[in-house]
Amino acid sequence: MGNRRHIKKGDTVYILSGNERGKSGKVIDVLTGSERVVVEGLNMLKKHIRKNQDQPQGEIAEREGTIHWSNVMREDRYLRNRTAKEAVAIQEGDDKAESEE
Repeated sequence: MGNRRHIKKGDTVYILSGNERGKSGKVIDVLTGSERVVVEGLNMLKKHIRKNQDQPQGEIAEREGTIHWSNVMREDRYLRNRTAKEAVAIQEGDDKAESEE
């Protein structure tokens, strides 16, 4: 579908949708085959590890899950778009206030 990648390893991204919406983090890995990214500290999953010689009690390890790359945006681009929209909204609000007076 969309073969163009706008996210690279090491970029800081803003999450647009899902449980982690509104948070940002650094990209650890980009999985091109499944069009997904792994973001540091977000979308944490619990993985149960079976008992073995190294872990005699077993363990529940937490790790980052993947997020589809359509649900993330580079943070600098997000902030640039957001400030432009806020400027337009403020200008429209001023115009309405002047017309009411």
